[in-house]
Amino acid sequence: MGVVAAGRAPHGRPLGLEGARLPGAALVGSTFLRVLCSPPSLAGIISSVRQSRGDGEDLAVEKEAPIPESAPRLVDPTTGSAVSETPALAEGVAGEEDAAEEAAGWSLGGLRLPFSLARLRPGRGLTVRRFSVVEAALLLMLGILASKGLGVVRQALFNALFGTGPEANAYYAAYRLPDTLFNLVAGGALTQAFIPVFVAYQRRGDQREAWYLASLVFNVLLVALTVLLLLGCLLAPAFVVHILVPGYPPAVQALTIRLTRIMLIQPLLLGLGTIVTAILSSREQFLLPALATAIYNVGLIAGLVVALVVPGVGIYGPTLGVLLAAALQIVVQLPALWQQGGRYVFAWNLRYPGLREVMALFIPSMLAVAVAYVSSIVETTVTSFLPDLASLAALHNAYMLFYLPVSLIAQAIGQAALPRMARLELEGRYGRLRRLFGQVIGSSLALSVLSALALGGLGLLVIDVVFRHGAFDEHSAWLTNLALVGYVVGLPGVCVGDVVARSFYALKDARTPLLTNVFALLTRVALMVGLFVWLSGEQQILAVSLSLSGSASAEALLLCLVLWWRLRQRLRRQAQEPAR
Repeated sequence: MGVVAAGRAPHGRPLGLEGARLPGAALVGSTFLRVLCSPPSLAGIISSVRQSRGDGEDLAVEKEAPIPESAPRLVDPTTGSAVSETPALAEGVAGEEDAAEEAAGWSLGGLRLPFSLARLRPGRGLTVRRFSVVEAALLLMLGILASKGLGVVRQALFNALFGTGPEANAYYAAYRLPDTLFNLVAGGALTQAFIPVFVAYQRRGDQREAWYLASLVFNVLLVALTVLLLLGCLLAPAFVVHILVPGYPPAVQALTIRLTRIMLIQPLLLGLGTIVTAILSSREQFLLPALATAIYNVGLIAGLVVALVVPGVGIYGPTLGVLLAAALQIVVQLPALWQQGGRYVFAWNLRYPGLREVMALFIPSMLAVAVAYVSSIVETTVTSFLPDLASLAALHNAYMLFYLPVSLIAQAIGQAALPRMARLELEGRYGRLRRLFGQVIGSSLALSVLSALALGGLGLLVIDVVFRHGAFDEHSAWLTNLALVGYVVGLPGVCVGDVVARSFYALKDARTPLLTNVFALLTRVALMVGLFVWLSGEQQILAVSLSLSGSASAEALLLCLVLWWRLRQRLRRQAQEPAR
């Protein structure tokens, strides 16, 4: 339907990502990876615990590695000849950045947190300022919180105007195809494929080559999305009637088709904005991407206000608001791109090495997203046959509440850490990369468990306070809470799985998330069918939400096991290199 920042844990201790040692589950996650990535021994276990607490450095297996030969060789985009390289650049810049973060950090029991309030203060150059992982996570968390707060206002206004009636169901169903196209072509799939390659080009020191790659990806994306937009408009009737909502009345299907065709412009706008966001994130500039996250709901609210004050606009108000929101996300990020000398080149070279690297990561990533959205389409299809016609709207509202902690925990942590993970992998610093993985996984697990308990206990109260207005009656609230209970069960699995999947992209491995997504889809379909048959009446809505929880938890466990094995293999190879 979806970075953790430095913050305060419930017991008051600061949370961080890199440079900070996390308490509780974060310590467990870091120690787990340390112990299992090296031959088991009592001395190794003790050493792992000490290092996770900050008592020592992981010097046994980590060493500064040169940029591997597999890294992209820079060529002049106009002549095709090789460009001179600066071998010491990546190593020197990395060392300077690490030293600067340590110097600017806070002290906590002798440990250094790479966090500086000075870098967050307004001032000249704020929009292009670089941030540490913790600082970036904090900015993104604030942006997501602002977005979710505005999202609650947006959803409350939408529920008051349209409730869970036919127009609302048509709107939610129409949003599925544009949302799927965006996430398939230009959402997380493109970001996760583009950032590691763009980071590699930047570390080589040739900014012209990096901007050429960005321009080329932008142009290819523009053409691809335009073609998909036209095809989507042509095939929308057959898709809606026969696949998306075959169980809806003809009048609701016709409205869904009209709204789908309007919303298909959104992926084109958001796709172009994704390139801008990925460029800024690769350069560790997160302020405007965080602001863009928050401002998206402003456009949606504007569309709802138009529907409220202008008679006859109806459901077309929020539909046009979707397009305004996508345009605002682009506009707000352009100043940072201009201030750092972003250069656009009208280029079209499908044989360019950098583009091939991006595509090698993008295609499996895109297929993984496609598999996930097949699950979403199956969910909508099953929901259209549920006995309660308000089920789709109830699931949408429940998923919105459920995805708030997912965004704050998994999406926020992963987005903030991905550029740093990619840099550490490029430099062969697997010891530090392993520690970062442990901290990220452990903090995600701890925070998601706490969030699941809170959301499960207070869900009905939140629904009554936020949504129960106007056409959103007592039955709508009860049905939404029932769906929410099923989602909450899988909150830890969804958060951990999302973070671990991003870790694989930092390792330039897009095939593993694809295979685990296929596993999750098959698991979910089996669970959904089984629960649909077993449950009856209004309880059948749990077949949709519980199937997501079960499949996501199984996928998260599988991803963790594969990541443990992959890191262990790389660290062993790195430790054996001097002996050769």
